[in-house]
Amino acid sequence: MPKIDTGLAAVLRALVLVLCAAWLVGEPPMTLQTAKFAIVIPGPPHGQPAEAAMDGGRCADPAGTWLGMRWRNELKWRVNEKTIPAYLGDRATVVNSLRSAAYTVDTGRNFCGLPENLGISESYEGKTDHIAGVTPSGGCGERDGHNAVSFGPLNQGLLAVTCIWWYGGKDNGRSVETDILIDDTEGLFFTSTPPACSNRWDLEGTVTHEFGHAFGLGHVSFAQHSALTMTDGLPDCSTAYRGLGLGDYLALKQQYGTN
Repeated sequence: MPKIDTGLAAVLRALVLVLCAAWLVGEPPMTLQTAKFAIVIPGPPHGQPAEAAMDGGRCADPAGTWLGMRWRNELKWRVNEKTIPAYLGDRATVVNSLRSAAYTVDTGRNFCGLPENLGISESYEGKTDHIAGVTPSGGCGERDGHNAVSFGPLNQGLLAVTCIWWYGGKDNGRSVETDILIDDTEGLFFTSTPPACSNRWDLEGTVTHEFGHAFGLGHVSFAQHSALTMTDGLPDCSTAYRGLGLGDYLALKQQYGTN
């Protein structure tokens, strides 16, 4: 599994998806089984280019992948505010960035003029003391009945990790829990672009990508689909991934329909 240096010489952090399958078909209901799928793919070289998602491909590229499980009811989630790193400043601003990311996926918010009426349902329920069930290496812990977003240590090369627990197989699974862990490394993220930005990533764009995973979207390759939010590598300093691209939108619409 390739890793990426996280020091000042880092070229990019890769976004990672880890899925945990709970109670696979044919297993007793009380038996919890896990299957881990980790994708760690280096993205483009530093600064090549920082605003890739702003080109015309964002609203013209229909590519998208589906993981096979979706929510049948409302995803109610909470944030562990105690874990928010101090360098990010006001906690309310950070929480608003997280809520905005979830809202983007919920409604299908985009810059392509597409109707923002996806049939997804999520709600922010406030604070929690629970932490995301994600290990520093990117594995999934035990399901605890809470959908938590928190910050914590992750191994080098990981910006954030999403775990999903679901019933059934991967053809038409029913999601029942999801957690998102965001790396708490000092100075890694920003909520508004800092001057002379370098080797820092947009928190909202990163978490928009992660909520895409939480609702069932898989990765698309940066080499072919760099303009889409679900690309497997985000350039540093870019805020262009805060909305959905055409392919992101179409994959969600196919599974969830519209309101």
